[in-house]
Amino acid sequence: METTVERLARIEALLAPLPDPEIPVVTLAELGILREVRTGNDGTPEVVITPTYSGCPAMGQIEDDIVAALRAAGLPGRVVTQLSPAWTTDWMSEAAK
Repeated sequence: METTVERLARIEALLAPLPDPEIPVVTLAELGILREVRTGNDGTPEVVITPTYSGCPAMGQIEDDIVAALRAAGLPGRVVTQLSPAWTTDWMSEAAK
């Protein structure tokens, strides 16, 4: 049976290659938008995302892409948008820069 740590790692690996809908040559992880995969208070996996700026129009598409990837893999989970701390270019990987 899969442990919680293994499940969260599997979700993170599954989501790592998801492209940014506005800049598809860069992934959400490389941009630093994909902040964390954690377990919520009720035990459900949560994918934490932070927009590059408040009001970013791509956030709905990003959430839909994450949910679709989770469903396609048969994994439970929900997306949580976290605005604080605010996104910064420091969160971008060297590859994205």
